[in-house]
Amino acid sequence: MEKKEFDLFELIRLLLVNRIFILVFVGLVGIGAVIFSLLTPQIWSSSASFYAVGESGSALPFDIPGLGGLTSKFLNTGGGDQSISFMTAMNSRGFSEDVIRKFRLISYFEITKPDSLAAMDAALKKLHKNMVKLNFDEESGLIQLRVESKSKKLSRDIAAFYLEHLERYNREQKITKGKMNREFLESRVNETRATIDSLMITLKDFQSQNKAVNLEEQSKALIESYSAVIAEKMKLDLEYELAKKNLSPDSPALAELETRRSGMAQQIKEMETSSSGLKPQYLVDISKLPDLGSQYAQIKMNLEIQSLVYQYLYPQYEAAKLDELKDMPTLDILDTPREAGLRVRPRRAIICIAAVMIAFVFASLIVIIKGILDNNKDRIKEIRESL
Repeated sequence: MEKKEFDLFELIRLLLVNRIFILVFVGLVGIGAVIFSLLTPQIWSSSASFYAVGESGSALPFDIPGLGGLTSKFLNTGGGDQSISFMTAMNSRGFSEDVIRKFRLISYFEITKPDSLAAMDAALKKLHKNMVKLNFDEESGLIQLRVESKSKKLSRDIAAFYLEHLERYNREQKITKGKMNREFLESRVNETRATIDSLMITLKDFQSQNKAVNLEEQSKALIESYSAVIAEKMKLDLEYELAKKNLSPDSPALAELETRRSGMAQQIKEMETSSSGLKPQYLVDISKLPDLGSQYAQIKMNLEIQSLVYQYLYPQYEAAKLDELKDMPTLDILDTPREAGLRVRPRRAIICIAAVMIAFVFASLIVIIKGILDNNKDRIKEIRESL
């Protein structure tokens, strides 16, 4: 029996002989691809892109004698990639769960698990796998957010919610050293201001009841000297409290501050003797003055001390507020979310063309394999017999 060679002409012959089968097979697959592309839900995309803009360090203008550059060191807010911080926040579970609850995505993903926690976990996986895509360009620092869903409006609303939620997180929840320092100084400023107001009322009542008008000159020198010492002690206490918040317990600078505080406390103790209930925590020996003058001097002394402390604190508080603003990054939005004009998928033309081409190749392979088997029946028979 003459053996047939399988070459290009034989391939063309087989395709022509079986052209009806190939056309029918390709036609059926093409029709199926068209039906599939028409029945597949349309997916729409909405995107946004933005930068994280902010200062990496702080520069509070503290100028405390004897401390040198220590204050600026422990109040430094430090660096860090704010964009990565935002990416981490948007990928966090709490952030994602807020999105799922806001837009009822458990129902959108058709999750029917009776356990609410299991349903939430399933929705979280689908959210990050199928719906929300985040991309970060390390060179430019650009963050790109893309949301894909079956609704133009839903995609836009979710993308807009991400930006709004990120702004709220950055403004209200993110904790920075600048914010901690501002809150600490703010509490001290408010406390000192309240003390001054109280002392001013007390002084006014005292002068009104006792007509203590000419006592100020009598105790002026004593008040000024003692107030300066007390104010210096309170400044040192402030430095020590701030250092404790920002330095390790075994820091040499912290030990130096503690030594200076002990020395200053000893100096004040030597200046104080009286224990009258009308007097403040720090008392000066003014027993040589008339009793009325002593009480008046005590009130004025307290008021002078608190005024000096307030004059010292308030500029630092204002500087801390500015530093907090620099320390807190902001969103520089380049592209805001909008409704899509073109769907992302399905790409019907590509689906149909690819399906037809794959069907043609597959049908041709079937024809070729069948032709090879028909032309080698004797060899196949020999193989069977050998088995």
